[in-house]
Amino acid sequence: MMKNDKKWDAISIDAMFNLERGRENNMAILVEGDIPLVSARKVNNGIKGFIANPAKIIIGGKVITLNNDGDGGAGLAYFQPTDFALDTHVTALHPRCDISPDALLYMTASISKQHSIFGHGRSISLPRAKRIKNMIPVTDNGMPDYEYMSDYTSKKRKILLIRYRTYIEKRISELGEYIEIQPLNKIQWSPFLIAKIFNIFSGKRLVASDSTPGKRPFIGALDNSNGIARFVSDKNSSLDRNVLGVNYDGNGMVIGFYHPYECIFSDSVKRFHLKSHEDNAYILLFMKVVILQQKSKFGYLYKFNAERMEHTRIMLPVDNEGNIDYEYMDQYAKNMMLKKYKQYLAFLDDKEKGARVQIP
Repeated sequence: MMKNDKKWDAISIDAMFNLERGRENNMAILVEGDIPLVSARKVNNGIKGFIANPAKIIIGGKVITLNNDGDGGAGLAYFQPTDFALDTHVTALHPRCDISPDALLYMTASISKQHSIFGHGRSISLPRAKRIKNMIPVTDNGMPDYEYMSDYTSKKRKILLIRYRTYIEKRISELGEYIEIQPLNKIQWSPFLIAKIFNIFSGKRLVASDSTPGKRPFIGALDNSNGIARFVSDKNSSLDRNVLGVNYDGNGMVIGFYHPYECIFSDSVKRFHLKSHEDNAYILLFMKVVILQQKSKFGYLYKFNAERMEHTRIMLPVDNEGNIDYEYMDQYAKNMMLKKYKQYLAFLDDKEKGARVQIP
């Protein structure tokens, strides 16, 4: 049955779930461990980190978490399949009846559609959360149609997995054969000034109110989403592609992202192009990680500006003559990608067989 053929109704969250606010409110005392800590984030399924000493563990998973506030994450919902801890900016939604994981996953998407009406000026208190209406498919007698939601999610997953497999197989074919090379700790390294390796170009300021929505990525100084802040139709002098963007400001300072597509850049992001070698996706990805090793040196009072970028030294692989070993960087990045893509294929194969996946 198609979505347009279904009956729909707005049902309050309180009618389907028992609500529980998180308890973690003192981040300073938390110790690193292996229990996911869910916070009011807009990425990574809400997971802020992994801890060993939570005030409470929500056991068994099969719970939806709802962000009460946060930097752009208020109103977003995530499905948590395993044990987790919860901070005070998030509410756990415990199903009042037995609801399949796929139906719960469906409802995270429908709840998150209300994300735009919440924010710092309008957070989700517990009473407000209970009053939220969730538009979902219902049966002929007006009850939530969990079977439909589960079936819909399952079919969507199968379609996406087929696309994913096709993409992975294509990428493996493009990358070629895995070639054995020396590990990182067995090769020679030397320091080089960034200015000797890269031509550095500036971005251009474009405030959201002056931009026009479109399909071209606008790159900001972010630490996630490959740096893509929004999509625009604007063009300016920062238009570029096949380039490494490096943040000199913001939360993502010193973090870089490779951009193979045409995009424009914020004035908080610099564009790096290799001087003595053709720009290459794999070399630029290797460079991104090398540059990131300098992150601890910089902060809000000591920004990674153009002058400091040029005078920062990074350690790079070299050959026996002391020249930068671009060939090594290229193959190392390809090998890492091949390894990961083959692990993903093994995961898909085992999922299709119904086996439990164990990837080293």
